[in-house]
Amino acid sequence: MLTTAWQDLLNPGGATDFFSRREFPPFEPEAAHEYSRTNALWLAELSRLIYRQDIEEVISAPQPTRARFLEKAGLKQRAFFASPEMDTHAMLVEPLVSPSFAILVFRGTDSNRDYVTDFECGILPWDRNEIGIHKGFKKALDSVWDKIEKEISPLVCPIFYTGHSLGGALATLAASRYKPQAVYTFGSPRVGNEAFVRSLQTLPIHRVVDNKDAAALLPPEVLGFRHVGLLQLLMEPQTEAKENSFFAPLKVFEKPPRPFADHAPVNYVDRI
Repeated sequence: MLTTAWQDLLNPGGATDFFSRREFPPFEPEAAHEYSRTNALWLAELSRLIYRQDIEEVISAPQPTRARFLEKAGLKQRAFFASPEMDTHAMLVEPLVSPSFAILVFRGTDSNRDYVTDFECGILPWDRNEIGIHKGFKKALDSVWDKIEKEISPLVCPIFYTGHSLGGALATLAASRYKPQAVYTFGSPRVGNEAFVRSLQTLPIHRVVDNKDAAALLPPEVLGFRHVGLLQLLMEPQTEAKENSFFAPLKVFEKPPRPFADHAPVNYVDRI
């Protein structure tokens, strides 16, 4: 097992090994209610790739570009969505050849503005029958939703929503507004209360969580937040050697602690 580096956690878009760490079987666009490990793998990698900036955000995009990685995987970007005020980003991708399908990918936390969004949870309604959702997540999705809905509403093919971390929360919230074929989230925080969960109980939402991922524990249940979807728990490989030397405690900050390391997007790709 490769050691998780801080770079994997804090700058997943800086990687250059997209779609090359694993073998990717053909995507299964008809899969919906049943969890598809194949689709989970594809969507986890796209949720990692969305962190990589391209010409929509920077004049000089890092090489290879996000578009080049998509092409390598047999995909192309149909649309890119960005909100300067909320720093919310998403992309809509589709295959270069049949069968036809579309994937809406939301970016997770990667800026100071995103951290404000994450912690602006608000206060949920006291009435358990009244739908309550995370205030920050709602504002973030509102900032790009009109453009997203305009792009996806004419589509007549299966549409999948996905995202890592904050991106997973936005994918879940988007599903409450426009029904997809299925939703796959990776390390998603909680989005709303029990009434919100009940409102989505007929939708195929697959909630993938890597072992001890700390982000999946937020916002806390004591504030009334609940998770949506069927849990798919990933476990870390039991092959990591443990160092017992005198200097081991001094190296504790050389790599992320386990609850943070398990949140790294690359670990979702490797462990599915």
